[in-house]
Formats: sequence, structure tokens, C-alpha cells
Amino acid sequence: MKKKVVLGISIPYFKNTQICEDRFKALMEKIEKQITNDILLCVYEDGQVSDWLVEYQKRLDNKMFLIQNPVNYGVSIARNKTIDELIDKCLYILFLDSDDDIADDYLKVMHEYCADNSHEVVESLFSVNGQDAQYNPKLLRCGVAGSAIKTETIGNKRFDKNLQIGEDTKFMKDVVDLSKHRKRLAKTKYTYLLGTNELSLTMRFDKKQISKYR
Repeated sequence: MKKKVVLGISIPYFKNTQICEDRFKALMEKIEKQITNDILLCVYEDGQVSDWLVEYQKRLDNKMFLIQNPVNYGVSIARNKTIDELIDKCLYILFLDSDDDIADDYLKVMHEYCADNSHEVVESLFSVNGQDAQYNPKLLRCGVAGSAIKTETIGNKRFDKNLQIGEDTKFMKDVVDLSKHRKRLAKTKYTYLLGTNELSLTMRFDKKQISKYR
């Protein structure tokens, strides 16, 4: 049986604005610089097929798995497809959003903490548009971005395909129980950039739709 890599990276991508593509290209540049043979990247491109992503897949070769679908099925299905690809290949799945940013040492540090293999969840430091969030070891974040979760903890749990907003909050609630699962803080930073941008998916939905999950 082939040995699992420590870290699988899940990224759903949908270009709804040019800024989303620009952010993702910047993120991919950082990933390419940091990725190793013990890290596997899976990108699901939803609703279009971008040649520039194909070029990344060629360069990264067996370090990157690319799924491109010209039909827009939504973020939940996109994330589920990446989980299906990574679940048997990796010890942990790290969830990243395509329009966010990571520190220059982000993957190195997250890999080191996950290689310890003693916690179900590894979170990084987190900021939203420059404001640092408070880490609380007794609480789960409402979203998955910036968190690595053990694949054996995820098991057969998946994102609710009927949700397009708040799906990651429900997923975290369904998968992780901090009364029996442990989480750890990795000292590197994940930056959520578009949370207050009026063009982002979150800001374009009525908040009442997700209030029961947040």
C-alpha cells in the first residue's frame, strides 16, 4: 500500500470577478514555491476551464490534481470532489479559499504540525482584512478556511450540496466534536481577504440564510 502524504490541499475555484482570478494566481504562486513531495494539491475549477491552471498542473505534475468543470455546480460539490480525491492519499486535508492569502512559510509550518499526527484539527493564525482573529482552543471556527483536518476524522462526511453559503460552518459542526477531538494552533498566518468585499459570495447572500449555522 502506498504511503500517504502528510498534507492534502483542497481549493475550490470559481471566477465571479477579475479580482478573484488575480487573488488565486497570487495564491498559486506562493503554493508553487512552498509545495513539496509530501504535499498534494487538488484544485476544483467550477464553471470554467482556465488554461493558466493547466500550466500549473503541468509544472507541478504529480503534486497537483486538477479537476475542471465548465458547468457551475457550486462550492459544496467542488469541495466534496477535492475530498474524494485526497481522502485516501493524505493524513490531513487543508482547506484554502482561492481568493485568500497565506504567509510565505504557511505550507511548511502547517506540514510540520500535521506531521506530528496527534491532533484532529490544526488551525493557523487567522486575520480578516488585516484584523487578527482571537484563537480559542475550545471553539471551532465557523468556516474551514485555514484549517487542516485529519482524513480519518472526516471519514464519509461531506459538505451539504444544497447549501452555497454557510456550508463550511455546517461541515465543521458535523465533522469535529471538541469534546473528543483535539485541535492545535500552528504559528503561521492565513489571511481572509474578501470577507467584507461587496462582490464576495458571502456579502451577496442574505445573512438570514446562514444565521442558523453561524
